[in-house]
Amino acid sequence: MNPRHTLVQLTDLHLLPEGRLLRGSLDTFDVLAHTLAEIERSGVRPTALLFTGDLTESGEPGAYQRLRALVEPVAARMGTTALYVMGNHDSRPELREHLLGQDRDDEPYDYTVRLGGLRVVVLDTTVPGFSHGELTREQLDRLAAELAEPAPDGTVLALHHPPLPTPSRIAASIDLRNRKELEAVLSGTDVRIVLAGHTHVVSAGAVAGIPVWTGGTTAFASGAFAAGGGESQLLSAAANRVDLFDDSLIVTTVAMNAEHVTTLTPAEVDDLIASIDR
Repeated sequence: MNPRHTLVQLTDLHLLPEGRLLRGSLDTFDVLAHTLAEIERSGVRPTALLFTGDLTESGEPGAYQRLRALVEPVAARMGTTALYVMGNHDSRPELREHLLGQDRDDEPYDYTVRLGGLRVVVLDTTVPGFSHGELTREQLDRLAAELAEPAPDGTVLALHHPPLPTPSRIAASIDLRNRKELEAVLSGTDVRIVLAGHTHVVSAGAVAGIPVWTGGTTAFASGAFAAGGGESQLLSAAANRVDLFDDSLIVTTVAMNAEHVTTLTPAEVDDLIASIDR
């Protein structure tokens, strides 16, 4: 069974201008370039590449310019579109000018895109000058108005701060402050899944009965079992594949910097399937 839509979610890139490394040691641009190359080589042709925030480490123009120069050719070759979400490490004016080629503006970067019958709604949960997330009453009202009319293939909601509780004390201190208000708006709508980032931990939960997925990140991961009850950061890059079927969905997180044990060709996959339970 083939999915009706496939999205590739990449999150928390934390890019810097050329010549600089994250925390002096991690080349986040190289990690992202490798990740995109692996996705392109796979032959998967997603409906969209969805980047769910913290595109840069500190909102610098050069970082957005590097992201644009890297992603645009890949998206063109794959015949897909790139969708971007604001994160708390980003800058609204710089993102608009240097990534999107738009006029500088400090208003929330919210928008809706129709991809065939699928609707993708992007919400800006950032609060300029702070790391936590919050949605204004105006944003929530606009979302309610948008969702009042269902889309043929349903809706994907993308934002940076996940509307979920967290066991991480660090993540809890910078969470989405009014997730209950968002839950009230989402209840009974055609939203099929909420895709988020921010916590650097792969997590699954639900809001208003809707699946919420906090994707694996390309920059680094946070550990859920740090020694002594503390918190750790791990050198681990991931991409997330979101497959939407007519009556169901599945999200798969794939490690992008892991060593390959074996790779099967499509013909070898066919042979393996034919040999199972025979």
